[in-house]
Amino acid sequence: MAAPLIPVEAVEPIWFGLVDHPEDLAIDRAGNVWCGGEEGQIYKGRLEGQPEIVAQTPGRTYGFALGPDGSCYCADVTDPGVYRIASAGDVDRVSAGSDDRPAVLPNDLAFLPNGELLFSDSGNWGANDGCIYAVGLDGKTRVADKSCAAYPNGLGVSPDLTEIAVVESTLPGVSVLSLDQAGGLSGRRVLVELPGTVPDGLLYDSQGRLLISCWAPDAVFRLEPGGALAVVLHDPLRVVLNQPTNIAFVPGTNRLVAANIGDRYLSVVEYDV
Repeated sequence: MAAPLIPVEAVEPIWFGLVDHPEDLAIDRAGNVWCGGEEGQIYKGRLEGQPEIVAQTPGRTYGFALGPDGSCYCADVTDPGVYRIASAGDVDRVSAGSDDRPAVLPNDLAFLPNGELLFSDSGNWGANDGCIYAVGLDGKTRVADKSCAAYPNGLGVSPDLTEIAVVESTLPGVSVLSLDQAGGLSGRRVLVELPGTVPDGLLYDSQGRLLISCWAPDAVFRLEPGGALAVVLHDPLRVVLNQPTNIAFVPGTNRLVAANIGDRYLSVVEYDV
C-alpha cells in the first residue's frame, strides 16, 4: 500500500473505553457526536468532553444520520429497522422495510434534498440480495433500488445533489446512482473497484472528492478527480485506527472523525481541506 497522505502519528484516539465498538457516527452543527454501541447504546457528546448514553435501541447499532427535524436516526440490526431518537431521548421505529420486503440488515442512512430518508439493506453476505429503501414524507417505505445488490453499505449524496454514491462491500467498490428531483434512483454505474478490501463508509470532502473508509484494511482512501486512488490514512498495527468503518467531518472544520468498530474509541485527525 502507498504511503498515506496523513501520517498515523497525526491521528488522535479519543473517548477510549467510553464507547462500545461504534460502527458509525453523525455530528450535528453544535459539534455533538452521535454514535452507537453493540447493545443499542446511543452515545452523544462533544469531542473535548465525554459521551453519555442518551437513549437505547433494541440492539446492535449501525448507520447514523441527522434529520431535518433535528432528530438523530439510527439503523439497528437486532430488531431490523431504522429508529428515530428525539432530543429528549425517546426512541421510535420509523421503518422496518417495505410491506412486501422486510429489512434484513439495515446499514447506512442518508437524507435526500426533498426530505426523504434512504437506507441501505445489505442483505446476506455474498448473496447479492441487498437493496436501498426510501422512507417518504408520508412515512411509507418503498424499495428505491435493487441494482446495487452486492452488500450495499455506505450512502452519500453528491455535492451537486444529482447522484447517490453507494458502497457495495462485496463488489468490492463504490457504485453511483443518478438521483432525480422526485427522489428516484436509476442508472447504476461502478465508480471504482477496490480489490482486496472491504469498503464500508463514504463521505465527500469540500472539493467533491470521495473518501472511502474500510472494514479492511484499517484505512481511509480518497478517490481523486482523475480516478486515481490515494491513501489518506492507514494503521496496519491498529494503534489509532481499528476497522474505521465510517467517517464524518465536524461541521465548519477540517476535523475528520472515524468510528472504529474494531475497538472502543473514535479517531480524530486534521484533514487537508
